[in-house]
Amino acid sequence: MREPALIFDFGNVVGFFDYLRACERFAVHRGMTGGAFREMVLERGFARLLAEFESGRIGPEDFADRLMELSGVRLPYEEFVRSWENIFWPNEPVAALIRSLKEKGYPLFLGSNTNVLHATHYRRQFAGTLALFDGFILSYEVGHMKPTREFFDACVRAAGSPASSCVFIDDVAENVDGARAAGLAAILYVDTPALIADLRIAGVQLP
Repeated sequence: MREPALIFDFGNVVGFFDYLRACERFAVHRGMTGGAFREMVLERGFARLLAEFESGRIGPEDFADRLMELSGVRLPYEEFVRSWENIFWPNEPVAALIRSLKEKGYPLFLGSNTNVLHATHYRRQFAGTLALFDGFILSYEVGHMKPTREFFDACVRAAGSPASSCVFIDDVAENVDGARAAGLAAILYVDTPALIADLRIAGVQLP
């Protein structure tokens, strides 16, 4: 197997996302702007609720019920899911890079803090790119979130390589630090040209 194994974060690396897109859909039911809705739910504990969902401690219907209770929005579950899930758009330069890495024979993995609703949606939306990956380490499935050591240990197990032979790519400095603390090499994603340069420094062969 070619080294290193490359483990990509999803959000704002493979694909971009913005929760404001969902907030704007929910806000319509409260006569608010999306920004005001986002501030309201953050003040009421949304971050803690999302962490429970993305670590697999609660299921999607429980999450929907609790978010609707927290926000004062009442929707049928199917409508809630449609409003919640569609917040992503592609990072085309990274998609092209992933195709090139696959052609070169590098093992590719996705390591993401995510939830079952978002993951189900973006695995459909980005099916062509994600089909190139050899495995997925998703926080709600492994029960741990970045930047915990347990999450990165799960990445190493999935890659089947020593931690020192894994490179984790993430747009959040705290997650990069967590990967390094677990023994992986790590790259902070800023933009694709810088990522390509950093991959070359890490020994990855690219055109």
